[in-house]
Amino acid sequence: MPSCLVIGAGMAGLTAARLLLGDGWRVVVLDKGRGVGGRLATRRIGEARFDHGAQFITVRDALFQQHVDRWLANGWIAPWFEDGGHIRYRSEGGMSQLAKHLAVGLDIRTGVKVESIGYSSGGWRASTDTGETFQADALVMTAPPEQALAMLAGCTGQLDPAVLEHLQAVEFDPCFALMVVAKGPGLVPAPGYFRPAAGPIEWLADNVRKGISGSGGSALTIHARGDYSRQRFEVAPEEVARELLEAARPWIGGTVDAWQLHRWKFAKPVSGPCLDSLYSEVPAPVAFAGDGLAGGRVEGAFLSGVAAAAKLSESPVAIGREPSTTVE
Repeated sequence: MPSCLVIGAGMAGLTAARLLLGDGWRVVVLDKGRGVGGRLATRRIGEARFDHGAQFITVRDALFQQHVDRWLANGWIAPWFEDGGHIRYRSEGGMSQLAKHLAVGLDIRTGVKVESIGYSSGGWRASTDTGETFQADALVMTAPPEQALAMLAGCTGQLDPAVLEHLQAVEFDPCFALMVVAKGPGLVPAPGYFRPAAGPIEWLADNVRKGISGSGGSALTIHARGDYSRQRFEVAPEEVARELLEAARPWIGGTVDAWQLHRWKFAKPVSGPCLDSLYSEVPAPVAFAGDGLAGGRVEGAFLSGVAAAAKLSESPVAIGREPSTTVE
Protein backbone atom coordinates (compact mmCIF):
# COMPACT_ATOMS: atom_id res chain seq x y z
CA MET A 1 0.00 0.00 0.00
CA PRO A 2 1.60 3.32 -1.05
CA SER A 3 1.73 6.13 1.48
CA CYS A 4 1.51 9.89 1.11
CA LEU A 5 2.06 12.97 3.25
CA VAL A 6 -0.20 15.91 2.44
CA ILE A 7 1.04 19.28 3.66
CA GLY A 8 -1.90 21.61 4.22
CA ALA A 9 -5.54 20.91 5.13
CA GLY A 10 -7.22 23.48 2.91
CA MET A 11 -9.51 22.61 0.01
CA ALA A 12 -6.69 21.34 -2.22
CA GLY A 13 -5.12 19.19 0.49
CA LEU A 14 -8.42 17.74 1.72
CA THR A 15 -9.49 16.94 -1.83
CA ALA A 16 -6.22 15.21 -2.73
CA ALA A 17 -6.20 13.30 0.57
CA ARG A 18 -9.76 12.00 0.13
CA LEU A 19 -9.05 10.88 -3.42
CA LEU A 20 -5.85 9.09 -2.49
CA LEU A 21 -7.47 7.44 0.53
CA GLY A 22 -10.27 6.19 -1.68
CA ASP A 23 -7.67 4.85 -4.11
CA GLY A 24 -6.07 2.68 -1.45
CA TRP A 25 -3.30 4.94 -0.16
CA ARG A 26 -2.30 5.49 3.44
CA VAL A 27 -2.53 9.25 3.88
CA VAL A 28 -1.53 11.61 6.68
CA VAL A 29 -2.37 15.32 6.43
CA LEU A 30 -0.29 17.86 8.35
CA ASP A 31 -1.37 21.45 8.97
CA LYS A 32 0.15 24.15 11.16
CA GLY A 33 -3.25 25.68 11.95
CA ARG A 34 -5.48 24.87 14.90
CA GLY A 35 -8.13 23.52 12.57
CA VAL A 36 -8.72 22.51 8.98
CA GLY A 37 -9.77 24.70 6.07
CA GLY A 38 -6.97 27.12 5.25
CA ARG A 39 -8.75 30.15 3.79
CA LEU A 40 -12.06 28.36 4.29
CA ALA A 41 -11.92 30.21 7.58
CA THR A 42 -14.55 31.17 10.14
CA ARG A 43 -13.96 32.98 13.42
CA ARG A 44 -16.04 34.12 16.39
CA ILE A 45 -15.88 37.42 18.25
CA GLY A 46 -18.23 36.97 21.20
CA GLU A 47 -21.53 35.80 19.75
CA ALA A 48 -20.75 37.07 16.24
CA ARG A 49 -19.46 34.70 13.56
CA PHE A 50 -17.37 35.77 10.57
CA ASP A 51 -16.16 34.17 7.37
CA HIS A 52 -12.88 36.04 7.09
CA GLY A 53 -11.25 34.19 4.18
CA ALA A 54 -13.09 32.80 1.16
CA GLN A 55 -16.64 34.11 1.19
CA PHE A 56 -18.39 31.80 -1.22
CA ILE A 57 -18.10 29.06 -3.81
CA THR A 58 -18.79 29.53 -7.51
CA VAL A 59 -18.92 26.81 -10.15
CA ARG A 60 -17.73 26.73 -13.75
CA ASP A 61 -16.36 23.19 -14.03
CA ALA A 62 -18.62 20.16 -14.57
CA LEU A 63 -16.72 17.89 -12.16
CA PHE A 64 -16.81 20.50 -9.42
CA GLN A 65 -20.54 20.99 -10.07
CA GLN A 66 -21.10 17.28 -9.28
CA HIS A 67 -19.52 17.70 -5.87
CA VAL A 68 -21.26 21.00 -5.18
CA ASP A 69 -24.55 19.26 -5.96
CA ARG A 70 -23.66 16.54 -3.44
CA TRP A 71 -22.76 19.12 -0.80
CA LEU A 72 -26.08 20.86 -1.45
CA ALA A 73 -27.94 17.57 -1.03
CA ASN A 74 -26.07 16.94 2.22
CA GLY A 75 -27.06 20.37 3.55
CA TRP A 76 -23.42 21.46 3.82
CA ILE A 77 -23.85 24.51 1.58
CA ALA A 78 -26.69 26.70 0.37
CA PRO A 79 -27.18 29.37 -2.30
CA TRP A 80 -26.43 32.90 -1.12
CA PHE A 81 -26.91 35.09 -4.20
CA GLU A 82 -26.39 35.11 -7.96
CA ASP A 83 -24.13 37.46 -9.89
CA GLY A 84 -23.01 37.40 -13.49
CA GLY A 85 -24.89 34.18 -14.13
CA HIS A 86 -23.11 32.29 -11.35
CA ILE A 87 -24.62 31.29 -8.00
CA ARG A 88 -22.54 32.18 -4.94
CA TYR A 89 -22.83 29.36 -2.40
CA ARG A 90 -22.17 29.83 1.29
CA SER A 91 -21.43 27.09 3.78
CA GLU A 92 -23.98 26.50 6.51
CA GLY A 93 -22.43 27.66 9.78
CA GLY A 94 -19.48 29.30 8.06
CA MET A 95 -16.99 28.27 5.39
CA SER A 96 -14.84 26.32 7.82
CA GLN A 97 -17.78 23.92 8.34
CA LEU A 98 -17.44 22.68 4.77
CA ALA A 99 -13.78 21.88 5.43
CA LYS A 100 -14.74 20.02 8.60
CA HIS A 101 -17.21 17.88 6.64
CA LEU A 102 -14.54 17.07 4.04
CA ALA A 103 -12.06 16.19 6.78
CA VAL A 104 -14.19 13.39 8.25
CA GLY A 105 -12.43 10.05 7.96
CA LEU A 106 -9.00 11.50 7.21
CA ASP A 107 -5.92 11.21 9.42
CA ILE A 108 -5.24 14.91 9.99
CA ARG A 109 -2.71 16.31 12.44
CA THR A 110 -3.35 20.00 13.14
CA GLY A 111 -1.08 22.34 15.07
CA VAL A 112 1.89 20.65 13.36
CA LYS A 113 4.45 23.04 11.91
CA VAL A 114 6.67 21.35 9.34
CA GLU A 115 10.09 22.98 9.33
CA SER A 116 11.86 20.90 6.71
CA ILE A 117 11.22 18.10 4.25
CA GLY A 118 13.92 15.90 2.81
CA TYR A 119 14.29 12.65 0.94
CA SER A 120 16.14 9.47 1.83
CA SER A 121 16.03 5.88 0.65
CA GLY A 122 12.95 5.39 2.82
CA GLY A 123 10.96 8.14 1.10
CA TRP A 124 9.97 11.68 1.97
CA ARG A 125 10.64 12.73 5.56
CA ALA A 126 8.96 15.76 7.16
CA SER A 127 10.47 17.16 10.36
CA THR A 128 8.42 19.40 12.66
CA ASP A 129 9.34 22.15 15.11
CA THR A 130 8.76 19.72 18.00
CA GLY A 131 11.21 17.15 16.64
CA GLU A 132 8.52 14.78 15.38
CA THR A 133 9.01 13.17 11.97
CA PHE A 134 6.61 11.78 9.38
CA GLN A 135 7.63 9.60 6.44
CA ALA A 136 5.88 8.47 3.25
CA ASP A 137 6.48 7.30 -0.32
CA ALA A 138 4.92 10.36 -1.93
CA LEU A 139 4.21 13.98 -1.07
CA VAL A 140 1.50 16.53 -1.82
CA MET A 141 2.48 20.13 -1.09
CA THR A 142 -0.45 22.55 -0.91
CA ALA A 143 1.27 25.34 1.01
CA PRO A 144 1.87 28.51 -1.05
CA PRO A 145 4.92 27.91 -3.28
CA GLU A 146 7.16 30.27 -1.30
CA GLN A 147 6.49 28.30 1.88
CA ALA A 148 6.67 24.94 0.10
CA LEU A 149 10.08 25.74 -1.36
CA ALA A 150 11.33 26.87 2.05
CA MET A 151 10.35 23.51 3.56
CA LEU A 152 12.05 21.72 0.67
CA ALA A 153 15.13 23.95 0.71
CA GLY A 154 17.48 21.00 1.19
CA CYS A 155 16.37 19.25 -1.98
CA THR A 156 14.96 21.88 -4.37
CA GLY A 157 17.97 21.29 -6.61
CA GLN A 158 16.74 17.73 -7.18
CA LEU A 159 13.28 18.76 -8.36
CA ASP A 160 12.37 18.82 -12.03
CA PRO A 161 13.85 22.17 -13.18
CA ALA A 162 10.65 23.14 -15.02
CA VAL A 163 8.59 22.52 -11.87
CA LEU A 164 10.98 24.60 -9.80
CA GLU A 165 10.83 27.44 -12.32
CA HIS A 166 7.02 27.45 -12.29
CA LEU A 167 6.87 27.45 -8.50
CA GLN A 168 9.30 30.34 -8.25
CA ALA A 169 7.15 32.35 -10.67
CA VAL A 170 4.01 32.28 -8.51
CA GLU A 171 3.28 35.55 -6.69
CA PHE A 172 0.42 36.52 -4.40
CA ASP A 173 -1.19 39.71 -3.23
CA PRO A 174 -1.64 39.84 0.53
CA CYS A 175 -4.94 40.87 2.06
CA PHE A 176 -6.12 42.46 5.29
CA ALA A 177 -9.35 40.97 6.64
CA LEU A 178 -11.03 43.22 9.20
CA MET A 179 -13.86 41.75 11.27
CA VAL A 180 -16.17 44.33 12.87
CA VAL A 181 -18.87 43.93 15.51
CA ALA A 182 -21.17 46.96 15.71
CA LYS A 183 -24.47 47.96 17.26
CA GLY A 184 -27.47 48.02 14.98
CA PRO A 185 -27.94 46.34 11.61
CA GLY A 186 -25.20 46.78 9.02
CA LEU A 187 -25.78 48.98 5.99
CA VAL A 188 -24.29 46.67 3.36
CA PRO A 189 -27.05 46.41 0.74
CA ALA A 190 -28.77 43.12 -0.07
CA PRO A 191 -27.70 40.38 -0.43
CA GLY A 192 -25.05 41.40 2.13
CA TYR A 193 -22.07 41.67 -0.20
CA PHE A 194 -20.78 44.87 -1.80
CA ARG A 195 -17.72 45.93 -3.80
CA PRO A 196 -16.92 49.67 -3.56
CA ALA A 197 -15.78 51.31 -6.78
CA ALA A 198 -12.75 52.99 -5.20
CA GLY A 199 -10.76 53.25 -2.00
CA PRO A 200 -8.82 50.68 0.04
CA ILE A 201 -11.73 48.21 0.40
CA GLU A 202 -12.10 45.36 -2.09
CA TRP A 203 -15.44 44.20 -0.69
CA LEU A 204 -17.61 44.05 2.44
CA ALA A 205 -19.79 41.14 3.59
CA ASP A 206 -22.56 41.21 6.19
CA ASN A 207 -22.40 37.88 8.03
CA VAL A 208 -25.87 38.42 9.52
CA ARG A 209 -27.49 38.85 6.11
CA LYS A 210 -25.40 35.96 4.90
CA GLY A 211 -27.07 33.80 7.55
CA ILE A 212 -24.04 32.59 9.49
CA SER A 213 -24.14 35.07 12.40
CA GLY A 214 -27.02 35.79 14.76
CA SER A 215 -29.04 39.00 14.69
CA GLY A 216 -28.97 41.75 17.32
CA GLY A 217 -26.16 43.74 15.75
CA SER A 218 -23.88 43.61 12.76
CA ALA A 219 -20.91 41.39 11.95
CA LEU A 220 -19.04 42.72 8.94
CA THR A 221 -16.06 41.24 7.14
CA ILE A 222 -13.98 43.78 5.23
CA HIS A 223 -11.28 42.72 2.78
CA ALA A 224 -8.74 45.31 1.64
CA ARG A 225 -7.48 45.63 -1.92
CA GLY A 226 -4.23 43.98 -2.86
CA ASP A 227 -2.30 47.18 -3.54
CA TYR A 228 -3.34 48.70 -0.22
CA SER A 229 -2.49 45.48 1.63
CA ARG A 230 0.96 45.31 0.02
CA GLN A 231 1.76 48.90 0.90
CA ARG A 232 0.50 48.68 4.50
CA PHE A 233 1.32 45.05 5.34
CA GLU A 234 3.91 45.85 8.02
CA VAL A 235 1.99 48.78 9.51
CA ALA A 236 0.63 48.43 13.06
CA PRO A 237 -2.77 46.66 13.13
CA GLU A 238 -4.38 49.55 15.00
CA GLU A 239 -3.49 51.99 12.24
CA VAL A 240 -4.69 49.69 9.47
CA ALA A 241 -7.94 49.05 11.33
CA ARG A 242 -8.49 52.78 11.84
CA GLU A 243 -8.04 53.43 8.11
CA LEU A 244 -10.33 50.61 7.04
CA LEU A 245 -12.99 51.52 9.59
CA GLU A 246 -12.99 55.08 8.30
CA ALA A 247 -13.36 53.85 4.72
CA ALA A 248 -16.14 51.46 5.76
CA ARG A 249 -18.09 54.03 7.78
CA PRO A 250 -20.95 54.30 5.20
CA TRP A 251 -21.70 50.58 5.67
CA ILE A 252 -21.36 50.30 9.45
CA GLY A 253 -24.74 50.68 11.09
CA GLY A 254 -23.74 51.84 14.56
CA THR A 255 -21.02 52.12 17.16
CA VAL A 256 -18.16 49.67 16.74
CA ASP A 257 -18.01 47.36 19.75
CA ALA A 258 -15.06 45.18 18.72
CA TRP A 259 -12.78 44.44 15.80
CA GLN A 260 -10.05 41.99 14.85
CA LEU A 261 -7.59 42.25 11.99
CA HIS A 262 -6.25 39.18 10.20
CA ARG A 263 -3.40 39.32 7.68
CA TRP A 264 -3.53 36.86 4.80
CA LYS A 265 0.00 36.92 3.39
CA PHE A 266 -0.83 34.68 0.42
CA ALA A 267 -4.37 35.69 -0.47
CA LYS A 268 -4.72 36.06 -4.24
CA PRO A 269 -2.41 34.72 -6.96
CA VAL A 270 -1.45 37.52 -9.30
CA SER A 271 1.21 35.87 -11.49
CA GLY A 272 2.58 32.50 -12.40
CA PRO A 273 1.26 29.48 -14.33
CA CYS A 274 -2.33 28.29 -14.30
CA LEU A 275 -1.62 24.57 -14.50
CA ASP A 276 -3.95 22.94 -11.93
CA SER A 277 -0.96 21.25 -10.31
CA LEU A 278 2.72 20.49 -10.79
CA TYR A 279 4.42 17.11 -10.52
CA SER A 280 8.02 16.02 -10.14
CA GLU A 281 9.11 12.39 -10.15
CA VAL A 282 12.52 13.31 -8.73
CA PRO A 283 13.85 12.88 -6.15
CA ALA A 284 10.57 11.01 -5.44
CA PRO A 285 6.92 11.54 -6.44
CA VAL A 286 5.76 14.99 -5.29
CA ALA A 287 2.74 16.96 -6.46
CA PHE A 288 2.25 20.67 -5.83
CA ALA A 289 -1.34 21.89 -5.58
CA GLY A 290 -3.40 24.84 -4.42
CA ASP A 291 -5.37 27.77 -5.74
CA GLY A 292 -2.10 29.62 -6.36
CA LEU A 293 -1.42 27.26 -9.24
CA ALA A 294 -4.99 27.14 -10.48
CA GLY A 295 -5.99 30.79 -10.78
CA GLY A 296 -7.50 31.26 -7.32
CA ARG A 297 -11.01 30.55 -6.04
CA VAL A 298 -12.27 27.54 -4.08
CA GLU A 299 -13.02 25.71 -7.32
CA GLY A 300 -9.42 26.18 -8.45
CA ALA A 301 -8.12 24.68 -5.20
CA PHE A 302 -10.48 21.70 -5.56
CA LEU A 303 -9.46 20.99 -9.16
CA SER A 304 -5.81 21.36 -8.24
CA GLY A 305 -6.24 18.74 -5.52
CA VAL A 306 -7.93 16.42 -8.02
CA ALA A 307 -5.06 16.87 -10.50
CA ALA A 308 -2.42 16.27 -7.81
CA ALA A 309 -4.06 13.02 -6.68
CA ALA A 310 -4.40 11.81 -10.28
CA LYS A 311 -0.70 12.41 -10.96
CA LEU A 312 0.36 10.49 -7.86
CA SER A 313 -1.99 7.63 -8.73
CA GLU A 314 -0.06 7.30 -12.00
CA SER A 315 3.33 7.51 -10.29
CA PRO A 316 5.86 4.67 -9.87
CA VAL A 317 4.78 4.05 -6.27
CA ALA A 318 1.23 3.31 -7.45
CA ILE A 319 1.79 1.41 -10.71
CA GLY A 320 -1.36 -0.28 -11.90
CA ARG A 321 -3.74 2.09 -10.12
CA GLU A 322 -6.21 4.19 -12.04
CA PRO A 323 -6.59 7.87 -11.14
CA SER A 324 -9.83 8.62 -9.30
CA THR A 325 -12.13 11.63 -9.57
CA THR A 326 -14.65 10.69 -6.91
CA VAL A 327 -14.71 12.51 -3.58
CA GLU A 328 -17.44 11.06 -1.39
